Amino acid sequence: MKSIVRVRKNLLTSDKLANPFSDVPMEERLKKVKAIDLRDNYWIEDLGNGFGKIHAIDPTKIYK
Repeated sequence: MKSIVRVRKNLLTSDKLANPFSDVPMEERLKKVKAIDLRDNYWIEDLGNGFGKIHAIDPTKIYK
């Protein structure tokens, strides 16, 4: 009886499983989902309990 051994070239490592988008830059991912650009476009609301909430000044400003 002859056995066949298959070798996969694209192995899934634990790093790749933990972060499948590691080869795509963050800015490119933000552009793809049309995220609000918070660079110099936010204000922080203090909730008074040690937490804060971030609000966009202009929510129509997105990554381009």
